[in-house]
Amino acid sequence: MQQVQLLFDNSPWLIVPCMLVGAIYALLLYLKSKGFRHQSWGRQINYLLTALRFVLVSLLCLLLIGPFIKQIKNTLEEPIVVFAVDNSSSVAAVQDSSDLQALREAMEAASANLRDNGYTLDYRTFEGLQSLDSLEFEFASSDLGNLLKTISTDYEGRNLASVVLFSDGIYNEGVSPTYRPYSFRINTVGLGDTIPKQDINIQNLFYNKIAYQGNKFPLVAEIANTGYEGQSVNISVRNRGRVVANETLTFDQARDVTTIEFLLDASQEGMQRYEVEVQNLEEEFTTQNNISQAYVEIIEGRQNILLLAQAPHPDIKALRSAIETNKNYELRSVILSVDEVSESDLADLKYDLVIFHQLPGKNIENAIVRKYINEASASWFIMGSQTDLFSLSENNPILNITSVNNETDEVKAVYNSAFTGFQLDGENQAVIREFLPLTVPFGRVELKNNPDILLYQKVGSVETSKPLLAVGEIDELKTAVMLAEGLWQWRLQEFAKYENTQAFDGLVSKLIQYLSAKEDKRRFRVYPEKDVFEDTEPVVFETEIYNEVYEEVYGFKIDLTITDEEGETQNYSYITNESNTKYRISNLPQGIYQYSAVAQMDGTQVSSNGEFTVRSLQIETLNLTANHQLLRDLSANSGGIFFQRDGMAGIAEQLQTQESRGKIYTSEAFLPIINLKWLFFVLLVLISAEWGIRKYMGSY
Repeated sequence: MQQVQLLFDNSPWLIVPCMLVGAIYALLLYLKSKGFRHQSWGRQINYLLTALRFVLVSLLCLLLIGPFIKQIKNTLEEPIVVFAVDNSSSVAAVQDSSDLQALREAMEAASANLRDNGYTLDYRTFEGLQSLDSLEFEFASSDLGNLLKTISTDYEGRNLASVVLFSDGIYNEGVSPTYRPYSFRINTVGLGDTIPKQDINIQNLFYNKIAYQGNKFPLVAEIANTGYEGQSVNISVRNRGRVVANETLTFDQARDVTTIEFLLDASQEGMQRYEVEVQNLEEEFTTQNNISQAYVEIIEGRQNILLLAQAPHPDIKALRSAIETNKNYELRSVILSVDEVSESDLADLKYDLVIFHQLPGKNIENAIVRKYINEASASWFIMGSQTDLFSLSENNPILNITSVNNETDEVKAVYNSAFTGFQLDGENQAVIREFLPLTVPFGRVELKNNPDILLYQKVGSVETSKPLLAVGEIDELKTAVMLAEGLWQWRLQEFAKYENTQAFDGLVSKLIQYLSAKEDKRRFRVYPEKDVFEDTEPVVFETEIYNEVYEEVYGFKIDLTITDEEGETQNYSYITNESNTKYRISNLPQGIYQYSAVAQMDGTQVSSNGEFTVRSLQIETLNLTANHQLLRDLSANSGGIFFQRDGMAGIAEQLQTQESRGKIYTSEAFLPIINLKWLFFVLLVLISAEWGIRKYMGSY
C-alpha cells in the first residue's frame, strides 16, 4: 500500500502566480497577437495552442518553487520460520539413505503446510542451503551454537517467528548452543539414536608439533571403548607405511577412556605423518574412527648460540636461564679465562648468534674473539668494566662510545614503545621501567648507520635520548650493543617481586630471536598460507614477486607442481595481478605434499619450494550417541517445544498456536518533482505538440 502527497519547499500559494505567468504568456502570444488575424488556422486551433503554451509555462514556473512528492509505503512481512538443519555426517552415520530421504520429505511436507498458512520458509545449514533438494548430510563438524548465532544476526529486525532446529544434539566445535540466550523461539526435532553404540575409537592424540632430529618425542593417544570390557586390542603407529611402535591395551570397564603413550624416534627430517590405528573388533558399529593422524615437523636442529665471556660473571647465568626457556635455542658458553678452548675446537662450528660479554676486553688478545667478531652472522655486545671501548667502537657498526676519565653513571632502562623490531606487552614494559639502575660509561655515545633504540637511559628522573640498548642491521648482519653489565640484577629483582621472570626472559628471548632470525630476501616466493589445511578447505598459496629495487610486481606466469607422498604430481599454472596474488587448490586428499613453483624473471628461471599438510577431520565419528536432552533444554529456555522424529507432523499445527502475526514496515521517501523522468517527457510532448501543430498549419 502506498500513499503519495505533493509538498512544497515554499508556500503553495505560489502556484497562483505560476499559473498567472503561464496565462499571460499564452494570451500575449496567441490571443492578443496582432499577427493572429493573418494566421491561416481557425479560432479553435488558436485556443488549443494557447492551452498548450499555458500548461508548458505554468509547469516550468512551478518547478522553480521546488515542489516534491512524499511517498509513504507500507510493506507487510509475513512471519518467518527458519528450518535450521544439522547436516553433519554424524546424522547420516546412524541412518541409511531411505531414512534420510524420508526426513527430507517430512521437512518438505511441514514446509508446504506452513506456507499454506501464511508463513515464509527459509532454510539454513552449516554451509548454507537454498532448498531441501540439495540437502546432503556430509559436513565434517557440528557447531550448533554458531549456526543459531548466525541466524540471530541475519534476521535481526525481521519478523522471525520461530526457528526449527533439526539435529541430533551433538556439537564438536564452538560453545554449547544453550550457552547464550536467543530472542526467538527454538523448536527442536531430535534426530539420530540416543542408545550408545558398541564401538572403539581414538578420541584424541596429544603430541608436540615440532621435534628435533635425533631426539625422541612422546605421542599420547586416548582410546575410548563402549561395550568391550575385558577385551584386548592392538594399537600400532605407522610412519610412511612402516610400523614404528606397537602396544596392546586391555579395557578394564565396559565404557571408559584409556590413555596410552608411545615414545617415537625423530629420525627423518621434514613433515612426518604418524598414523595411529586401533585393531578392529567384531560387532563394532563403525571402524572409521579407529584411525587417526598426527603430523609432526622434524627439524634438523636448534638455532645455535655462542656466549663468549672474558671471565665468570652472574650475567652469564641469567642469560643462560632466559635463553633456555626457548627450546629452539642451543646455547654454548665459553669463558676464555677458565675454559681451555682453542680456535681449532670451534673452527667448523657455525653459530646463528654470538654474544660477546665484556669483549673485546682490555689487555686481552684472543683469536677466537677475532674470528667471531669477523665471521658472526649476528652479534650482541654486552659492555662492562673490562670492555675495551676503543676496540668495541671499531668492531661494531652502530655505536661509538667515548668515556670521560673512565667515569661511570647509574641509569635505569626506559623501553622504547616505538621500536618496530618486536613488541613487548604493556605489563612487561612497566616491569622494565622498575628495573634497578645499571652502571654505564659516562661520556659521549655517537650513533652510526641509524640504529634502532630498544632501551633508553634514564638518569634520575630525566629520560635521556642516549641509548642503553641499541639494535641495527648493516649489510644483512644484525648487531646489538648493551652499554651496561649487571643484567642478573634485573632477573633477580623481578623474581623477588613477582615470583616470575617473564619480563626479563621475554626481553632477552625476543631480542635473540630478532637478531638470529634470517630475513628472507628472495625476489620470488610462493608459500602456503598455513602449514596444515583441513581436507574440507582449499589449499591457498600466496605469491610474492619483487623487482631489483624490491618493489612488488605482477603479471608473471607461475608454474606450480604439487607432489604427494606416493610421488604422483599435479601441475597448475596461474598469473598474479595487483588485486589477487593468491591461488587456491581444492579437493586435495589428506597427506603430506611437496610443492615447487617456477617463474621466468629477466630471462632467468627462479623457483620456490616447500611442503604443506592436508589432514582429514574425523571428529564426527568420535561420538554418535544423540544428545536429545540438550535439544530439550534449548527449546525450554527459548519457549519452544521439543519434537521426536516421528512427531514432525505436529510442527505446523504447533507453530500456528504460537501467536505469529505479520509485521508492517513503513518507509517514507521524498522525491523532488524535477527528478521525475516522466515529467521531462510531459514537457517534451507539450513542446513537440505545439511545434507540430504550428508547422502543420503552415507557421514557423
